[in-house]
Amino acid sequence: MAYYVITRTHLKDLSVKKKVLEMSKVSAEIFKKQPGLVEMKSLYAENDTHIATYLVWEDQQSHLNCMQSKDFTEVTVQWTEFMQQDKITFELETYTLMG
Repeated sequence: MAYYVITRTHLKDLSVKKKVLEMSKVSAEIFKKQPGLVEMKSLYAENDTHIATYLVWEDQQSHLNCMQSKDFTEVTVQWTEFMQQDKITFELETYTLMG
């Protein structure tokens, strides 16, 4: 059964916008190589407030495996640093299909 994930990275400090967009592109390439990924779309809010990413996985386990993937190690350090500096916040919500 498909498993849906929506993430939002909120830009609290626009001085990091360029770097966050670059990191998002790197992350997207890593996501695309993960087993079980069906679809992915990243959207940038026109008001410069956040990036939303929509991911569809074959199943929940594919998503959980991705979250543990060592492929993200290097980029995770950069995301964590920006969160600790209060330059960005990150949200992740998961969904299953209704009906």
